[in-house]
Amino acid sequence: MQLRNFKYIVINADGKTIKGRMEALSKSVCIRYLQAKNYKVKSISEYKNVITYLEQITFGRLIKPKQLVFFLKQLGSLLNSGVKLLAALELLSLQQDNKNIRKLYFELYQQVYNGNLLSAGMAKRPKEFPNLLIQMTKVGELSGELPQTILKMAAYYESQMKLSAEIKGATRMPLIYLGAAIVISIGMLLFVFPNITGLFASFGDAELPPITKFFIDTGDFFQAYAIFIFGGIALFGFGFYMLNKYNEKFHYYIQLGLLKLPVFGSLIQMTNQILIANSLSQMLSNGIHSMQALETTKDILEHDVYKALISKTLDYLQDGKPFSKSFEESPYIDPIMAKMIATGEKTGDIPKLMANLSEYYNGISEIRIQQLKNSLQPILLILVYAIVGVMILAIMLPMLTLGTQI
Repeated sequence: MQLRNFKYIVINADGKTIKGRMEALSKSVCIRYLQAKNYKVKSISEYKNVITYLEQITFGRLIKPKQLVFFLKQLGSLLNSGVKLLAALELLSLQQDNKNIRKLYFELYQQVYNGNLLSAGMAKRPKEFPNLLIQMTKVGELSGELPQTILKMAAYYESQMKLSAEIKGATRMPLIYLGAAIVISIGMLLFVFPNITGLFASFGDAELPPITKFFIDTGDFFQAYAIFIFGGIALFGFGFYMLNKYNEKFHYYIQLGLLKLPVFGSLIQMTNQILIANSLSQMLSNGIHSMQALETTKDILEHDVYKALISKTLDYLQDGKPFSKSFEESPYIDPIMAKMIATGEKTGDIPKLMANLSEYYNGISEIRIQQLKNSLQPILLILVYAIVGVMILAIMLPMLTLGTQI
């Protein structure tokens, strides 16, 4: 059972004739999709050509985090209300306007129709469906609690998406301020200060103040060697990008350096601790073995330092050492987290402690991010004002000097 290409002619509610094309499992599914959009079908026929094969080529992720959350919420709600999995997947496919996402949902439908588990269908598209979701869906299918599991994962990814949006919001304005300061500085060096030199030259032996002369010399240097400067910056940026992408050791030390930054380091640490606590609590509380839960958590982490931490934890468990030992040894783990894991180990209830950790870090994340906003933005605003102020002073001082010498 494969997706087929159809072209159709329909009449909409206003009586207007519309022509179009779509992919569907069968002609009847295509008709149901069109009828769901309140179209009256005049004709429909299957076709094949080179373009249909080219249209199947896609790049990057098809489904964004927001769309994944929406899909999981809809699927979980349908299953929870008693709709069968096949019918739910077909309904969600028919409701989807984006042809690539509709095709993705039809692929899931096809996998389930062929007798495979939904998790197996998701596993065939790892770019679209995270490993944690695949593992949890598999647990839900085996335990008979798929609707509840899907809804839990929707809530989990929604909280992760909200956290990511808050972090981006907290860092966006400071970066804009910093970029504005750089652009203003370069603009004044290249276009404002050179005019001061010409103005002073018309007054004979008038002497420039040292601060003004410094900025003029800097601007002249930039103008004389602009190609080399910007070429060097571009070359350095390209080299840095390639090393960071393809050299694992270099990438690790860059991430380690970012983790040690005064403000951003704590934010990176908090984000990864939330991800570890959330993923482990989701899996351990649903009966997934600790080794498998750690392996899955390692796969979903992107920060090399915390990947290494999970690898160390796995090695310790294989050697019979405590689960909490690697967390206690790491300087990049909050002592509260390490102590709570150790407490959970002693009481034999790590899943519950992980769930408590997840709630704790999710609760303080908004406070930390707000603190980051409140501390970073004023500092960078002061920096911008200071840079612009010094440059304005360097422009005004020559004017005052001319006034005293005339």
